[in-house]
Amino acid sequence: MCFGTLPISAKLAYEQGASPLPLLAVRFTIAALLLAAIGRLVTASPAPPRASVVRLLLLGAVGYAGEASLYFAALEHAPASVVELVFYSYPLWTALLGFATRLEPFRVRLLIALVLGAGGILLIFSLPHGRPTGLLLALSSSVAVAFYYIAAQVLVRGVAPARAAVYTAAGAAPVLAVASLLTGQTITAGALPWAGALGLATSIAFLALYGSISRIGSARATIAQMVEPVTTVVLAAIFLGDPLSPKVLAGAALIVLTLPVLVLGRRVKPPPAR
Repeated sequence: MCFGTLPISAKLAYEQGASPLPLLAVRFTIAALLLAAIGRLVTASPAPPRASVVRLLLLGAVGYAGEASLYFAALEHAPASVVELVFYSYPLWTALLGFATRLEPFRVRLLIALVLGAGGILLIFSLPHGRPTGLLLALSSSVAVAFYYIAAQVLVRGVAPARAAVYTAAGAAPVLAVASLLTGQTITAGALPWAGALGLATSIAFLALYGSISRIGSARATIAQMVEPVTTVVLAAIFLGDPLSPKVLAGAALIVLTLPVLVLGRRVKPPPAR
């Protein structure tokens, strides 16, 4: 649900004259600082090995920063609904990659949840009507985030979720800051509150994301994240005036139905206490 607030804050920041890269740089800087503070309070686990830290920093710098840049760039070239429709195909790519890499066993229940969620998303959003640039960027972001989730499932093993989240955000922030300087993009003072909202939502979402991946795996976690577009649709109706049509409500209902299907799946043993 926290991830679902991001497009709303981004659109409002764009209205204040923000550019994508510096907006993302501020977002991840704030998120890294918040996560570091939260990490000190909620975890007493020892720091991970240096090799794990480097891998997590690279995961943020290459994986998450790259995926987020593609997504925020797509929002500049196509309507948000079109971008989200294409982007939210990522649970399919994640599940397929999970099967291909044998990180996820084949389960009929998983596919049922995937079909329900995908059907809901197709009902919620219109068919794509935008310039090819935006659609290609959104599709690239979708595939990139699928690789990110699979990599995260491997790299966060043995690392407390709070620590993994800190290193991922810390890896993304400087890369995006340098990219902003090289491209000459800027952020206005009026957009800073929305950048702060992005950072706060990101820090909470990262903690929940890594906690879920460590418990149920990347494929099930991404399907459960299909509540994200439902959140976006509701908030867009409230803050941006987007209409809530019967098709949108029916799609939201299908997406919510994926959650009990996942919960009733094979029970996963909780990780040992750290």
